[in-house]
Amino acid sequence: MIVVAAGTRNVRSYDAQLAFAAQLAARGHAVCIDAASLPEKTGRSRTYEAASYLADRAEIAPEAVFILGAEDLGERLLATLWDYGLGPDVPVVATGRFADLQAYLAAKAKLAYAIGREAVVIDLAESQPRPMIAEAVNPLVAELAPVPRPAVAQPVVTILLGQDTLEEPDALSCLSSMNQRREFRLRVIASGKQKEQIKSTVHRDLEVLLLTDLSPVAHACKTDIFAVFGHGVPGERMASVSVSLMAAGGVVVDCTEDRAIVDTGAPALRGPESLVALDGYLSGTVVPTLSQIADQVTRSPWLRSVDIARLELAAGLAPAEPPLEPQPRRTMFFPTNGVGLGHAQRCAVIAEAMPARSATFAAFPSCVPMILRRGFDCMPLVSRSDTHDEPHANDVLTYRRLSQALRRRDQLVFDGGFVFDSIFRTVLEKDLLAVWIRRGLWPDGTSARIALDREHIFERIIVPSEPFEELNDHYSFGAKVHMVGPIVKRTQQTPEQREAFREGLRERFGRRFDRLVVSMLGGGVASDRAAQLQMISSALSDRDDCLHLILVWPGSVVAPALHGWPNTHVVQTLEATALGMAADFVLSAAGYNSVGEILYHQIPAIFIPQSAPYLDNQTRRAQALAERGLGAMVEETEFLRLERCLRDFLDGTAVEQVRSALGQAELPSPGADEAARLIAAQLEGR
Repeated sequence: MIVVAAGTRNVRSYDAQLAFAAQLAARGHAVCIDAASLPEKTGRSRTYEAASYLADRAEIAPEAVFILGAEDLGERLLATLWDYGLGPDVPVVATGRFADLQAYLAAKAKLAYAIGREAVVIDLAESQPRPMIAEAVNPLVAELAPVPRPAVAQPVVTILLGQDTLEEPDALSCLSSMNQRREFRLRVIASGKQKEQIKSTVHRDLEVLLLTDLSPVAHACKTDIFAVFGHGVPGERMASVSVSLMAAGGVVVDCTEDRAIVDTGAPALRGPESLVALDGYLSGTVVPTLSQIADQVTRSPWLRSVDIARLELAAGLAPAEPPLEPQPRRTMFFPTNGVGLGHAQRCAVIAEAMPARSATFAAFPSCVPMILRRGFDCMPLVSRSDTHDEPHANDVLTYRRLSQALRRRDQLVFDGGFVFDSIFRTVLEKDLLAVWIRRGLWPDGTSARIALDREHIFERIIVPSEPFEELNDHYSFGAKVHMVGPIVKRTQQTPEQREAFREGLRERFGRRFDRLVVSMLGGGVASDRAAQLQMISSALSDRDDCLHLILVWPGSVVAPALHGWPNTHVVQTLEATALGMAADFVLSAAGYNSVGEILYHQIPAIFIPQSAPYLDNQTRRAQALAERGLGAMVEETEFLRLERCLRDFLDGTAVEQVRSALGQAELPSPGADEAARLIAAQLEGR
């Protein structure tokens, strides 16, 4: 394993380590960064970026060591090198930008003392006499492409905003106009403040990234033309993006006020300093001749000064050999359930409809048993926990696992309301074929707009429709958005099977009953339903002809008092649908899956909508059913109404009326087959 270290321990040096590690990893090398070198307060983005490289000291067996910023070698680094106990066959290569020969010799002496022999020390000031950043710790090297990038029908233009770029009159209008161009696809890199400014306006549809959202290598891979505004080169990350892109045969347009890039001799174009003038320059000059410009870039002698092969040669490294045969693309489903199984159920139904059942899953613990029972391989993920040091700690681990499990151009099918950082980064860095399965009934508010901000990373968006058209919120549009019918798990249960099922329950619980009531109100994560369940259990406690089952997913936390009621039992199960079909009626939340299964299996129900702000609008869904006589709706605070509904369903004619209405309801055809077809077609390139 190759260790990437830095002379000093600070965020700037750490950024350089991450960028160089990504360059080596892209060349096929196994790379690590000593976790002990992690500086304090690196920020959330760098935590994700480092996740694939960090290793504990005890796990590190260096095959080579690169040291960046060797002009400033701290005591901590020298002690670390001593602790490694490097053998004579482990090459040590240090890079730096030395002020004079004395500084160069001093660095060599310090390293020789720490490792007990001479290290290879490379003075970047000699090979890069005019670097973009004079004192960069990052060696600013990249893999040189032997030929220009293949021409694409719609190149990606990435604009790095300067500090004052948005102060120009009509700057946002200009960006929006460019965003509508057919000649290219626009992406904007902005500061956090600038992104907030853009997203608070009518121009919120612009695709905006932060420079720290991806590694410099990934940013360069995702763009064809990189236009840089502002004064000077704003940091080593941006310089690394520019170097990586030019080395790959891409085009950098220097729109800085002081010609910061072209004056280094780099093969960049000199562009307009005004954002308003950029549109015409790109459309009229750059895009039509992109292939010719890229060809000239790859022929530039300047690129030899940034060739990473020079550093590899100094360490005796050769790029890893590519696979002899191309690997087949794979499809992985990632449902986002924490305790419930709704997203996972939907994904499993679609996966079962795909050809050859070739899909795999990545899922949280509550879903894994159900997925395995359905016959799919599943990579377990770690759920979020209050015991973690950071709220995103589990997602960092998810990112690392996804990065290791998926290869470039594999397909990831994500089912959830919020696109996690792990999904966002993996899709872009691995250039995955990404599908987003998301609901048609979208929650209101700011959180929904934030979630939609990341839909641009998906090549297809599949929206399983609601059973009634007024519930389908059309909140984004385009050729990649596909509406399909409701995704429903269909279960067959004949009258004989239903009676046999009920008889089995009588034997299991050791009592006879005529009425079976099933409560499916969730695991208490989205909304606490302990009070409602207590009231229901109390109302049924003196009815000897009733058996009341409270269904929860395996792993759910249940209030202990619920176990003490006569006629009530708490059951952890994955077979909620079969139990619901065997029941006389159910009490249920109004989530997408629950409502779909109740409707399509014609189960009489009392709906108590969940109300967490991150959920879809369950009240709207339950109201739509109640207005059609397809069930009853009770708000979470309406305890007296809940008591009346229970009496109507137990002693009145409500069950028969609802069952009759369900039998006559006209419902849309299920959409699992169409969703599976869309996913399979994308994998096949259709």
